Amino acid sequence: MMFRFSLATALFACLFAPSDQTLAAETVAVVVGEEASDLERFAAEELAGQFGRVFEDVNAAVSDSLPDVADAFILVGSPESNPHVKQQIGDDWPTLSDQGLFIRSVDGEDGVTLIVGGGSPAATLWSVYELGHQLGIRYLLFGDIDPAEKQPFDLSGYDIVQEPVLRSRTWRTINDFPVGPESWGLADHERVLRQLAKLKYNRLMLQVYPWQPFVQYEYAGVAKQTAVLWYGEAFPIDRDSAGRKAFLGKELFENPDFAGLSNPDEMTQAGIAHVHGLIELAHSLGMSVGISISPLEFPREFQSVLKGSDTARGINDLTIIPGADQGPTDETLRGLTTAKIRAYLETYPNLDTLYLTMPEFPEWDQHAEEAWELLSPRLKGSDLSLQTLLDAAAQRMLIATGSRGEQAVKGNVVGLAFFHALLEDEQLLQRPDGDFVDLVITAVDPVLFPVLDEVVPPGAATLNFIDYTARRVAANRELLEAVPADKVDSRLILTLADDNVGVLPQSGLRSIASLVTDLKDLGWDGFSTRYWIPAELDSVVYSLSRASWDPDASCEDETLKLWEHLTSDPDAAERLQIAWNHLEDATDVIDENGLGFAFPVPGMLMKHYVAEPEPEWWQESIDHYTQYMIELYRANGAADPRAKDVLFYYAKRGEYVLEYWAAVQAVRAAAIAREAGDSEGALTQLETALEQMYNCINTLADVARDQSDLGLIAVLNAYAYRPLLAEVERLAEEE
Repeated sequence: MMFRFSLATALFACLFAPSDQTLAAETVAVVVGEEASDLERFAAEELAGQFGRVFEDVNAAVSDSLPDVADAFILVGSPESNPHVKQQIGDDWPTLSDQGLFIRSVDGEDGVTLIVGGGSPAATLWSVYELGHQLGIRYLLFGDIDPAEKQPFDLSGYDIVQEPVLRSRTWRTINDFPVGPESWGLADHERVLRQLAKLKYNRLMLQVYPWQPFVQYEYAGVAKQTAVLWYGEAFPIDRDSAGRKAFLGKELFENPDFAGLSNPDEMTQAGIAHVHGLIELAHSLGMSVGISISPLEFPREFQSVLKGSDTARGINDLTIIPGADQGPTDETLRGLTTAKIRAYLETYPNLDTLYLTMPEFPEWDQHAEEAWELLSPRLKGSDLSLQTLLDAAAQRMLIATGSRGEQAVKGNVVGLAFFHALLEDEQLLQRPDGDFVDLVITAVDPVLFPVLDEVVPPGAATLNFIDYTARRVAANRELLEAVPADKVDSRLILTLADDNVGVLPQSGLRSIASLVTDLKDLGWDGFSTRYWIPAELDSVVYSLSRASWDPDASCEDETLKLWEHLTSDPDAAERLQIAWNHLEDATDVIDENGLGFAFPVPGMLMKHYVAEPEPEWWQESIDHYTQYMIELYRANGAADPRAKDVLFYYAKRGEYVLEYWAAVQAVRAAAIAREAGDSEGALTQLETALEQMYNCINTLADVARDQSDLGLIAVLNAYAYRPLLAEVERLAEEE
């Protein structure tokens, strides 16, 4: 029977059947305020849609006023945005930050009203998704998994007030390489960002490179002309390509937003439209957006302006960096850098944050002594010397150690001195609307962590990079304690999947779990993800989300809970946990012994075509990948039907990696046979490698679900299958 509201009832709240009874509502009114923001209205629509997926016989509709007739009412928003919430909650609304969540069942004489809100419109949206989680929906990167069965309608018993432990939960995107999000069109980004909003990620960082087509500027009569993706590489899909069925007849792998474009002007126009779309999409989901640039790196056409500059180390040598002729106060360098920064802020006037990052290979070290003289007066009460920093960098257990570590410190010191001089221009970071973007300095060398708050420009936050993989960072986790997180907003780059480990399936969950615990204990502001291929990242992205809001939650425990929920079978969940442990062990073996093993660049396979004994660690990694695949197929056989598709996807990628390894082993065996003068044996081994590579690519094509999967197939054709085929044909002609 429908319940009809009197005016008095409406004034006190939307009351319905007794709170201790299970409701069988047919009509649910989801009520927002008349002045509700677009984000709050979107939250209400999302809530209504989720109710239809989890409850039996529910018809939920959104309204900005209390309808005369309904079986149940949900009030969405805050007292400031929804007067119905204010009438209902009175003085009981909790004190919330702008990220605080609030979900409460309010008992009345005739029933329960559910209030779903937050300290901001974005937090209200997160409260809706938290309610969905409580109701059994699980949000993964590429879709939701709903409860196995719908449940009777019941709004009673909720009393949730949550604040995040880690306030900055940043998703990095664009990057480089066709296997990563540089290949994603806006529609691909939208699918992922909508899932990330459900997981309460609140920042989007666009990592862009100087050669990409996302900005246009000029200085001293020279205009930016370089506007390419993937370092200017092309990936044709001809009729001899392995796995070409996945491309549905396309003859070239492209980012769909740039399809058919080639000249710089067209590419740049498309790139700017692409980024504008990303910013608008993220803002519509309650995320802030920042662009991360390397301010001291420029396309090579500017070499005539920055005379004496050096070519930066990198794929295809597309950029330059300052050289011996440019010191930290060089006016030409300052002018060129200013033009570049202003171009980004004027091209994207609604940008929230600008990340200025140190070069990955900081060769600009010739002016370290001069720069230290400029920088050291900012170190209040510190007796640090440049030599002390250099000695520490030379002795540490990071990739950047020895002479490379010393060079990194020198480059950092010069870069930081330059940033301070550059930011003397108070208008540099001002947007066209008069507001200023937030500033984040990225990748300050760890030896400067103890004085981080003093060496970065005033008011800047920091995004800190320690080493390439999560395992390597966790092995040096004591460095996190040196950061004065109470004085400067500090965020850590968490590598979920590393391009140096390469295109193979990988996981760093255990290491990430320990690092997240440290971040919470040490009072850090949060993290930013780092990855390329997103295929195996569902569980770590999910567990990061849950652990960021619960001071006692660990990423490992949350992952196990996810497996248990999705599979509805403890044995299957345990199998998945075992599988992921093997995946992480396989990753660690490569990280420890062969960083760069499957880096997605030319020569990625044929660099193994050398007459040397097969390293013992190869078989160790293969054994872990084998067990990984076996456990995935076992789990898939026992899992709830809801999880079978995603588990089958993981398992097929577990198959692919073994076929890839078999190709690598055959290539090595061919080189040994060739060196021994056994040309027939060499050809036989190369033909085996070719067959294995063909099989591995087709295995991927069987389950390709996104642009990264297609990009991986394109890369394997370009950098593995075709070079291997060419060598087979060359040897066959010699026979």
